Amino acid sequence: MTHIPARRNYDRLSRLYDWFAGSEKSVTEAGLRLLDPQPGERALEIGPGTGHGLVWLSQSGIRPVGLDLSAGMLAQARAAGKRSRTQADLCQGDALSLPFPNFTFHAIFLSFTIELFSDIEIPLLLAACACALKPGGRLGVVSLAQEESRMVQAYEWTHRRWPTVVDCRPIPIRHFLHANGYQVREARRERIWGLPIDLVTAYHP
Repeated sequence: MTHIPARRNYDRLSRLYDWFAGSEKSVTEAGLRLLDPQPGERALEIGPGTGHGLVWLSQSGIRPVGLDLSAGMLAQARAAGKRSRTQADLCQGDALSLPFPNFTFHAIFLSFTIELFSDIEIPLLLAACACALKPGGRLGVVSLAQEESRMVQAYEWTHRRWPTVVDCRPIPIRHFLHANGYQVREARRERIWGLPIDLVTAYHP
C-alpha cells in the first residue's frame, strides 16, 4: 500500500511541520524515556517526521533507523541530524511492509504515527513490528487517546472536517496492543493543550 495522498500531504507540510507541531516534542521525549533505549541497541523510529526523536536517540548512544513515507520529512530529519551532528540511517518506505529482516531491532518507536493508520491497518502495522523486533524487544507508542470530554469531541469534529490538516485521531492504543498479542509493560497519560496523550511501552512475547 502506497498511501500516495498522505505522502504528498506530508511532503507539502514538511518545511512547516515544526511550526505547528512543536508542542509534540515534550511528550515524544517522555515516550522515548519510557521506552528506555540502551547504548548499543538497534532502534527503529517509524514516522520520525522532522527528526527530533532520531536526534534524541542518537544522543543516547544509539545510531537509529528512521523510516518515513515522505521524502520531504526525511529531508528535514537529515537536516536536523546535520545541525545536531548526530547520525541516523534514513529510508523511505511503507510501515505496513517494513524493509528489514525479522528480529532486527531491540526497540521500535512511533510518536503520533500509529493513529494515522485505519483501524484495519493498525493490526497489520503491529504485526509487522512484532516480526521486526528481537525476542524481548520493546514497542514504544505515543498517541492521541480516546476520552469522553468536550475537548476530544471538538478535536474529533475538526479531524472529520479537515482530515489532511488535523490528521491524527484519538485511538484506544492499549486495546489495539492487547488485541494483537502485545503485553503492556508501562503506560502513562499526558496532555497537550488539554488533549489526552497515551505513552505506552509494550512487548510481544
